[in-house]
Amino acid sequence: MFSFSTIVSAAVMLTSVGVYATPVARSTCSPNAQGAAVSIVSDAHHGLKWGDANSSPFNGDVIIAASTALPVHVSQSGQFPTSFIIKDANNNGLAVTSSGNQLILDTASNTGTQANQLFDIACQTCGTNTTPGNAAGSSCTVSPHGNSNSCVQAGHNGTPLTVVGCDGSNAQLFDIVF
Repeated sequence: MFSFSTIVSAAVMLTSVGVYATPVARSTCSPNAQGAAVSIVSDAHHGLKWGDANSSPFNGDVIIAASTALPVHVSQSGQFPTSFIIKDANNNGLAVTSSGNQLILDTASNTGTQANQLFDIACQTCGTNTTPGNAAGSSCTVSPHGNSNSCVQAGHNGTPLTVVGCDGSNAQLFDIVF
């Protein structure tokens, strides 16, 4: 027979696993922005969005947390398993690209197969109402494709977004807003 302390220890350990699991490990959905330009908004730093320090984005620009959004198209890559390409909505020739532990804008791949331009996006809830202000996806994690242990994380205004180990914090959650 198991002792009371063994049972309590096992219960605490199993409960801790559920508390510390990243959102990707829970039931999720894939956003469908339906071809519309969207903003990617930080859950932790309300009002901060994926942005660019330049008013006209250029190849090589670093993606930052900003009060002014970089409007983007979040589109499925057409590859299996499902992944997404995030392109500048005003210049589809520029795609968000994972470069080391940062995100930059780089020349978009025409084939949708450039590995560092593919992202896995898993949201806690998804919507289809394209009215401005509504979300295609809420509380979403964004990870370099095939690397679910790494998540994009937002810092404070003007700081670069970083790709770090997933920890389930709100700094690693984003809303995809029409």
